[in-house]
Amino acid sequence: MKKSKLLPIFITVILLAFVFYKINWHQLIITFKDFDFKNIVVIVLLYVLSMYMRGFRWKALLANSPKYSPIHLGEVFIVGTFLNAYLPARAGDLYRAYYLGEVKQEKKMKIFGSIILERTLDGITVLSILFAAILIYSKQQWIVNIACLSAFLFIGSLVLFFIICKYNKIDAIKNKTVEWCEMLPESLSAKTISVIEKLSGYTKSFVEGFEAFNSAKYFLYALIASMLIWGMECVVAWYVLTSFNLGLGIGASMFVISLISFSTMIPSASVFVGPYQYAYIMALGIFGIAKSPALAVATVHQGIMMIVLAILGGVLLMKFNISVNLIAESKKVSGNNKLS
Repeated sequence: MKKSKLLPIFITVILLAFVFYKINWHQLIITFKDFDFKNIVVIVLLYVLSMYMRGFRWKALLANSPKYSPIHLGEVFIVGTFLNAYLPARAGDLYRAYYLGEVKQEKKMKIFGSIILERTLDGITVLSILFAAILIYSKQQWIVNIACLSAFLFIGSLVLFFIICKYNKIDAIKNKTVEWCEMLPESLSAKTISVIEKLSGYTKSFVEGFEAFNSAKYFLYALIASMLIWGMECVVAWYVLTSFNLGLGIGASMFVISLISFSTMIPSASVFVGPYQYAYIMALGIFGIAKSPALAVATVHQGIMMIVLAILGGVLLMKFNISVNLIAESKKVSGNNKLS
């Protein structure tokens, strides 16, 4: 097995060892039994609505192009999230770029660029929730350190993407590099220049995915949509927490959403097992909730999300694969007609 595949498994095992170390199984089972199912419909509906809301944000990041429907974009996001949960290496984000590029005859690297910008906005929005929670509820040093590190990562990325978009020097860099390559032996020069031309084309397409930076209105729409989306995620977490009668308010849900969101960046096995539970325990630990009940809440919360994703994402994935196959068939027919 490759080392790249071993690392997520190793991290998962280590974190699960921390999660289950000295766990109180009796308390865990009791907490499971305390779950009140009366909120389950609201939890599911809000969660699904928050995913479809991401379609409206994605359309804004694509400069409100009439080519895209926000409902369709929301469905594509759901499938991508489903694949991200069950497959390694953010396969869902790659699928989103490939699928949308195929069905809309769009540059796949441009779509991928918009997805990267979307992820950056997610990080900044969740970061703002975390800072608000820290200022209102807790200023423990370890949580402040996480917030500062996240701020450096996400705000730094956004500034970098903005500079790249506004002061695009890709052609100038390419031309200068080509000049240097022309001084190489002819056989090596031609191959190197060909690679540089391709990389330049891919990079330019990728930067086109940042087109929302060129419109203050659409970027503001995307930012407002991000706030609504993650606000709904906090409400979902609050409903889950209140279903266990632990006496926790919206502050706990803010910490939960912040930490479990950042935990998905950690390499792990399928469905984020390990980092998700550990982050949940850390978040509820701020409010004095013991490990066992926190693990029970985390398991129920994640279980609901994964079941919804498996059902909705699986159905949409089959639908989208049929669409891609039809496009492939139509291209073959078109090609045959040109030859005949």
